[in-house]
Amino acid sequence: LDELTGSFNRRSIMRMLEEEIARADRSGAPCSIALIDLDWFKRINDAYGHPTGDEVLRTFSITMFANIRGIDRFGRYGGEEFLLVLPDMDTKNAVRALDRLRAIIADLDWSAFSPGMKATISAGVATLKPNETSDVLLARADSALYAAKAQGRNRIASA
Repeated sequence: LDELTGSFNRRSIMRMLEEEIARADRSGAPCSIALIDLDWFKRINDAYGHPTGDEVLRTFSITMFANIRGIDRFGRYGGEEFLLVLPDMDTKNAVRALDRLRAIIADLDWSAFSPGMKATISAGVATLKPNETSDVLLARADSALYAAKAQGRNRIASA
């Protein structure tokens, strides 16, 4: 586990992604992923300090765990970027699920950490294609995440 957030660490979440890809290949069931980034996180650290930034990461993770399905897998991919693995979920439902999570995060009362503070997320969603590797799937999700950020952040994009 990631010590700070309690989510799966990168090695674990990547192993789980590989397992889900293998399962989806065998069963023919859809599998989607989302790369999620906390918007302007460096600004939060710079403006409020790293201890507050750590609390934001923890609160974000707790909120995610409270609002995903039991079969979903959530882990820290690096820094303020997280990977959500969504077994048995097609693109349309994955985008809808991520938009719901985006709204939940945006609606949290972040002012408990500092008056006027806000935190939002952007995410890139990709759904596994036949014979696709995890590297290609992640690259598509990353491209979608980049598009979400380019479109103004606090939004979901799919590839």
